[in-house]
Amino acid sequence: MSNPWTNPDRLPADAVQSLAQFINARADIPDQSAAHAALVDALSPQPGERLLDFGCGTGVMARRLAPLVGESGAVVGVDISAAMLDFARTCGGSAQLSYQQSDGAVIPTPDDSFDGGAMARTLLHVEKPHEILAELRRVIRPSGRLAMLECDWGTLAVDHSDRALTRRILDWRTDTIDGNNWMGRQLVARALAAGWQIDDISVLTTVGRDETTTHFGSLRRCGELALQNGVIEQSEHDAWVGELDSRLAAGLFFASINEYIVVVRR
Repeated sequence: MSNPWTNPDRLPADAVQSLAQFINARADIPDQSAAHAALVDALSPQPGERLLDFGCGTGVMARRLAPLVGESGAVVGVDISAAMLDFARTCGGSAQLSYQQSDGAVIPTPDDSFDGGAMARTLLHVEKPHEILAELRRVIRPSGRLAMLECDWGTLAVDHSDRALTRRILDWRTDTIDGNNWMGRQLVARALAAGWQIDDISVLTTVGRDETTTHFGSLRRCGELALQNGVIEQSEHDAWVGELDSRLAAGLFFASINEYIVVVRR
């Protein structure tokens, strides 16, 4: 299936705006905000540094980073989507924050331009992740570091009485929808193949027990997409989602998923 996240500019204008608003709103959900904070901590921005946020989207991470480099530093958000960058510019931010458009094959900046960089849930959506990692290694100076955050949908655990149906829905979603959903577990090998050195690896396990995390909406979407694409029947969809609803109402809903932060150094 096509992945709308690969290049949002291919979407109709109203769909792009909806996606941008969704990205910004999702960043305020506590589990998402905690993941972004962990990525910032892993990068450890310093005053005066020049940092890159690749795949910046609406600038959520870039706006976190900019105040940390201070007036003498700079943060450049880079994204494939002109529409996302336009939206990012409307969100404000400090004076040292700027944006550039690039698909990552060639980032429009000289060699060794950045002290470090961040990348949040980007590689799973790009068509040529090895080229991206190699190009990032070109523009980040020697000994500079790159902090990457990627989810791994293969680690999603959901408590449900119908194990076979749950596996069918989740395995199909992992293998089919929205890019390479095993990217989290592939980060280390892919970084090494692009010439990076591994500095640190950490795991973020997010547990969802109610609607305050992103899990419940994501699982509902899994069921809807599986139904729309003929993976399950209407009766299976209704039974599967119905049990999730019942568990939520009874305080028995449980889901968890792993995200991985890998810090590499040139």
